[in-house]
Amino acid sequence: MMHIALTIDHKFVRFCAVTMVSVLKNNRPQDVTFHIVSQSLPQADCDILARLASSYGATIAFYDVPEEKVSGYVIRWEGQRLSKVVFYRCVLSSLLPATVSKVLYMDCDVLVLSALDELWNTNLTGVALAGIPDAIQVNPVHCKRLGYDVSYNYFNGGVLLLNLDYWREHQIEEQCVRYYQQYPDRVIYNDQDLLNGLLHEHKVLVAMKWDVQEGLYRIPKGKNACWRPPYLETILHPAILHYSSRKPWQYHCMHPLRHLYFEYQNLTPWKGEHVLNRFGPRLHRFIHLLPYTLGLKRSKYLKL
Repeated sequence: MMHIALTIDHKFVRFCAVTMVSVLKNNRPQDVTFHIVSQSLPQADCDILARLASSYGATIAFYDVPEEKVSGYVIRWEGQRLSKVVFYRCVLSSLLPATVSKVLYMDCDVLVLSALDELWNTNLTGVALAGIPDAIQVNPVHCKRLGYDVSYNYFNGGVLLLNLDYWREHQIEEQCVRYYQQYPDRVIYNDQDLLNGLLHEHKVLVAMKWDVQEGLYRIPKGKNACWRPPYLETILHPAILHYSSRKPWQYHCMHPLRHLYFEYQNLTPWKGEHVLNRFGPRLHRFIHLLPYTLGLKRSKYLKL
């Protein structure tokens, strides 16, 4: 059985459904169990997600996070947009049943476009997690801020294969709280900084194809429009596509693969829903794109 954890609140139910469908369409649904982690999620939302999973033959379970489990955490980056939901991945080892030895955590702004067996079967012996580098080239600023050598790299928090047995044995949840309290100036990017700072020596890195972020599709400064990256195969055929910055449901999104999101959304109860169905966002998008259409600004993204 493949266990997948998704942490949400009411605002992210639609996006959670899209991620779930992308998993189910590209894997064996009967082998998938979704663990939906939230806090006081309305029953109507639970019913929608339960019906969706059941329609494919997958299993689903819901968990309510006690406030005291995340009371010691504060959102320090993008506090206007994010909530304490981002810290729910730090408490999965105690929330999920002890029989679940590992879980694949994913943000709800990802699409799974491939079978997950290879990632799921990553060897986690003696490590807390498997993660994906946050960028092609490690940003030494992150490592320096968190107090470790750049050779350890820095992983993205959006896709994590968590060794829950290791977390339980080594009391990683408690260590997370202590680290957060001990080094408040280090932790800027919320849970991502926290987990990197605490577990940089206790992780394994896997291929970039398992968390292909938006930045990989951008043309770097100083490169012309004809530039092609050496990692072209990765961005043309992502196993997991992560809309980590501009979201496809935002009117100004210019991601070259944004259309894939709506193909999967159309397999959910939100079929046909789009911000551009309204005149105001369409007008704003037109104005936003006009400088690029007229050639006054160079495209930010690669042409695939």
